[in-house]
Amino acid sequence: METDSLEIVNLWNTHRNSRSIVAPVFFEIDELADIFHSFVIQHVSRSANGPTHLCAQRACNVSVTKSWLSETPSFLVSSLMADCPANTFV
Repeated sequence: METDSLEIVNLWNTHRNSRSIVAPVFFEIDELADIFHSFVIQHVSRSANGPTHLCAQRACNVSVTKSWLSETPSFLVSSLMADCPANTFV
């Protein structure tokens, strides 16, 4: 999993000895991650995380659940085009 929050990555790496407010969430993630062969949380810069950041911003401003099955949401197109080499998603 990638996040632009270095604080979250650092907390994840020490969560077994942590008294952080997010420790219970990390323990639950740990249990869910057991079904995967490998699970890593790593830091990426926000500039490398553009489409994800746009989705998170959008989620904060909608009151209903949205999903896109066969088309790219219009608010993501330019970010995805910049993020994908040779527009491989189109």
